[in-house]
Amino acid sequence: MKTVGVLREANEDIRSLKELIIYGLKGMAAYVEHAANLGYEEPELYRFIQRALADTLRKDLTAEQLTALVLETGSFGVKAGQYGVQVMALLDQANTTRYGHPELTKVNIGAGKNPGILISGHDLKDMEELLAQTEGTGVDVYTHSEMLPANYYPAFKKYKHLVGN
Repeated sequence: MKTVGVLREANEDIRSLKELIIYGLKGMAAYVEHAANLGYEEPELYRFIQRALADTLRKDLTAEQLTALVLETGSFGVKAGQYGVQVMALLDQANTTRYGHPELTKVNIGAGKNPGILISGHDLKDMEELLAQTEGTGVDVYTHSEMLPANYYPAFKKYKHLVGN
């Protein structure tokens, strides 16, 4: 009988390290996609994601080598975490170029009387498209969780139906 899935890796330390890498790569891939949707790409990030994902399938890597890859993936220091930091810088450049630099903003946390849409996540292009599509419809838009920072970008302040979080 073959074991399929995460538990196919019998060594708990190796399994945990590989899972940390995969979780980090999932976040990186989301941010790389968000930046690409706004026209910003760095091929080096794609290469790293592909290499690191392939490395999680290797059976010959030691715990020390996988720990180094965990650190390279995350944002844990200057050299370590370089790809995590690089992807965040790319996404910040894409977002601030398109939507302006975030400003201190008072955000309403109450609910209005109009029908509303609650948007979560962190893809500001999705936010932009939702606001454009609902403008003038009488439907209010509220941010939730990771989308809260959208309220701080100057480009979104023109939408009067972005009413809170």
